[in-house]
Amino acid sequence: MDNEKNDALNEKVQQVKDDVTAKIADAASEIKEEIAEADAAASEAVSEIKDEAADKAAEIGEAVEDIAEDAKEDIAEAVKTVEKKAGKSVNLSVGALIGIVVGCLAVAALVVFLIMNYMQGQPKYGKAEGKTIATVNGEKLTDADLGYYIYAEATNQYYEVEGDNADGELEGYDWDKDVDGRKLSDIIKEKAYDKAVSDMIASQKTSEILSGDAVWDEQDDQQIQSTVDGYVQQFGEDGFNLRAKSMGISSVNEYARIYSMVMKSQEVQSEIEEDFNSFVPDGVNLGDYTQDDKGSVKHILLMVNDTTNIDPAATPDPEAYDDATAAALAQTIAEQAKAGEDFDSLMEQYNQDTGETSAGYTFGEGEMVPEFEEAAFALALDQVSDPVKTDYGYHVIKRIAGFYEIQNYWKSQAKISQNKGNLDKISVKGIMDGVYQSGKQLQEEQEAQYASDSDSSSEDEPAATAAAAE
Repeated sequence: MDNEKNDALNEKVQQVKDDVTAKIADAASEIKEEIAEADAAASEAVSEIKDEAADKAAEIGEAVEDIAEDAKEDIAEAVKTVEKKAGKSVNLSVGALIGIVVGCLAVAALVVFLIMNYMQGQPKYGKAEGKTIATVNGEKLTDADLGYYIYAEATNQYYEVEGDNADGELEGYDWDKDVDGRKLSDIIKEKAYDKAVSDMIASQKTSEILSGDAVWDEQDDQQIQSTVDGYVQQFGEDGFNLRAKSMGISSVNEYARIYSMVMKSQEVQSEIEEDFNSFVPDGVNLGDYTQDDKGSVKHILLMVNDTTNIDPAATPDPEAYDDATAAALAQTIAEQAKAGEDFDSLMEQYNQDTGETSAGYTFGEGEMVPEFEEAAFALALDQVSDPVKTDYGYHVIKRIAGFYEIQNYWKSQAKISQNKGNLDKISVKGIMDGVYQSGKQLQEEQEAQYASDSDSSSEDEPAATAAAAE
């Protein structure tokens, strides 16, 4: 009988060992899978691992707690059973098992501690959110990132498509309407994706392009975080999130992420435009990298006094020409420029656009009047246009290489992997409906606050008046 009892006891102990071992093995397998995924991500971008470290710590912490709880319950049950059958002599085996589990939990806890300690020194904002729609030189671009770009492009396309019929009322707007044989939503997503990728690539060039006083360093990152924190403090997190969502941005963190990327891109653009030729790669023909909806130009403007709709009480601009004179002079300037005369010298002599610098203008679709854009984007690099008439007067335009051409060259050299499945799932209508609803809610809250403030002021007025009378 004693042998039978011992056999049963040993069998039960072995069962406990097997159960605990299985649980540890399962946990180890899960952790190994996570480590494998992290290693794969690290090969694409070390920054991605930093961003996800906090999430991993939380997941590991939860896994450790689950393992501990399950193991504790199983061991406690086994101990009770064994003690009833065999007394204290078996407690050594159970104690050994407990030691094994505690040791494993201690290692896992150490991992969590190290990760959390590491995260204390990491930026507060900037972690990628949402589903990956592309990796750009190893950096994640997500559907959450694209929200802002879709909002901006959809707004631009709305006014472009509707023209004079645009009333700004976007509720219920048909974002899938046909435009030149394509869905408007497809056009919006394509352009938004292209802009987001271009900005990400430019932002990645900060360490390469920016130097001296313009260099981007930790203080700039901290300044962005402080600025965002200031907004959150001013409006409250819910209030700030509402404002962000009215621009297609899903969260405070995502706002900081987009803000940082756009600011870096703009800093890089400014640096390049100050000394453009020094940043053109040797042997690269930027004429191969033009686009038909983005570009850089210089132009000469001859202003015209509008005699058809002029206010009789208004004084005509003494520097403006009459239409016929401006048209004839613009034609002469265009011919001189096409014959090889220095365009900058002609600009200095004739140009009446006081806002134009020697670098000209860099712009995308929808940023200039349609007649000007159409003529500009139709030009090849270094080509000069015939005179172009707009409401401002007559323009002679020369297309030049600029920031967009360099961006397109960078893009051609970049390692870009698109996740078309996740990109296709993005709904322009869904994003713009969210923008509309958030904007409407924000307006209602602001009107309510304004009414409340007005009521408070009205209540204070009688007391103030009485005090003044006294």
